Parts: sequence; structure tokens; C-alpha cells
Amino acid sequence: MRTTLPSLCAAALLALAPPLAAADSTLSGVCPDGSFFVVQSRGSVPCQNPHFVDAADLPPLRPYLLPRPYTWYVDQEARNPNNPYNLVEAAEKIRAARLGSKPAGEAERTAQGPSAQAPALTAAVRPSPIAPAPPSPALLALADDELRDLVRLIGLRQTDSPAQLEVSDARGDARMRIQLAWSAAFEGYALATLGRDPASSHVIVFATLAESDTDFQPNFFVVQNGRTFRPDPSSASELGFLLGTAGKLAAGELAVGYLIVPSSFDPQAPLELFWNDRSVETVLAPTSAGVVSSR
Repeated sequence: MRTTLPSLCAAALLALAPPLAAADSTLSGVCPDGSFFVVQSRGSVPCQNPHFVDAADLPPLRPYLLPRPYTWYVDQEARNPNNPYNLVEAAEKIRAARLGSKPAGEAERTAQGPSAQAPALTAAVRPSPIAPAPPSPALLALADDELRDLVRLIGLRQTDSPAQLEVSDARGDARMRIQLAWSAAFEGYALATLGRDPASSHVIVFATLAESDTDFQPNFFVVQNGRTFRPDPSSASELGFLLGTAGKLAAGELAVGYLIVPSSFDPQAPLELFWNDRSVETVLAPTSAGVVSSR
């Protein structure tokens, strides 16, 4: 059978046309309650006034829905004032106060030797939430020019070792920005000043910029290969401030400090840094051709 020119053109058009089955017929987006949807028609959208967006551009889930290491939950629960474990001692003190005696554990400590006198308890005492431990006096200090160089270094390290946490309020307005970094020079100075074995610890520095009036508590938490470490804010040998302190930060103010973590946390390997419920995964000391960057 002889093929005509029109039939050849029709065949070419059919060959170039994409198959109907391959056409992208789905719609995706976000509902006002924060849930996502992926449907095949507009009538199947499960809410009113949705924001349609490509599936690849959907925003991240709410922070409290993101997965967290089990040990992170253990640490959070250990500091939860409503945890029954933490309420036992408070209940013992209240019962002892009503009876005019000391709790068993406190009586044993008194029998062992003198201790700092605790404020008297009365029947009106109620268990209160555990307040953040006040930071101890800083053991490290830098001159103004050294401090400026350290802040500049922390910012520069975000290029090759990004470790930044953006904190915003419920309306999405920026509250503060936390940047963390590693510096071989500062680590050597810090460990030498504190009299620590250089092989026993690593030092992470942080700079917190308040973008609006806010409250900053250094609730940091480090996770790597199943190991966890929470620097104690009340111990300057684990966490301290070089500029500013914990508490209220006015807009534009800066707080700079350091965390000292065990040497088992390798800055040349991926680790996760938490502040409250926010986290960032990074390599603080990336290697290049086998040489550690130490700006």
C-alpha cells in the first residue's frame, strides 16, 4: 500500500505527542490547617482556600513533627518538671515541711556533714517548674579585636560548614539567628586556658544575634552516631559566654560563647546540633585533600 504525505505527517505528530498516561494530572498544596495534599482533580482538594504548590516546593513539616533521636526525648523528659520522677523529691519536701521534719535523703546528707543552709520550707510551698540553671562566671576572655575576629570567623565558616538555626515566632517573624562553628585556634586557646588535655575535648563556638527582643537560653544538645551530650549551662568548663549572657536579648544584640564536648564527638564527621527543638546537621571541620580547614 502506498503511503501518502498527509498520512506521514499524521504519523509523525502522533509519535511526537506525549502519551496521555505520562501527563502530570496531579495537584499538590497545603491546607490552612498545615496538612499537605496530592490529588488528581481540583474537586478532590480536602479543604477550602488551599495554597497550591508544586510537590517539590512543599515547605518542611512543623518542627515538632520532625523525627528526633531517642536520646533527645530522654533528655527533654529528664528536665520536664511534670515528669513523675522529678515530682517525687518535691512531694517528699512538702510532706516533710508539713510534719516539721527533713526528707530522708536530706537527713542523710545532714548526718554526713555540714552543708549550705537551704531556705526554710513551709506548708505553702508548691512544686515549681525547673528554672534554667544560671551560667557560671566565664573562665575565658577575649580582647575586643579578638572577639570581632571570632564573630567574623563564625560567619565565614557558614560557607563551607553551614550550621545556622533561624528562630521565628508563630507569625513567622524572625526572632534570632544562631550560628555555630569550629576553630582550631580558639579550641587550642580554650583548652590550654582551662587546663584541659587537648586530646580530651573539642570546642564549638556560637554567635546568637537577636533580630527582635527575645529570650536566649543556651539549651544546646549534640548528637553523633548514637552518642549524645548536653553541655551544662551552669558549668563554665562545658558552656560559657565570651560576650553577653543567657536571658533577655534586645533587638540587634549579640551573644557569643562556647561549648566544650568530649573528644568522642568528631568535628570532621557529620553531627547534629540541637537548640531546643530545632536542629542542623553539619560537618564542623570539613577536610580538603586530607587537611582539616582551620580558619
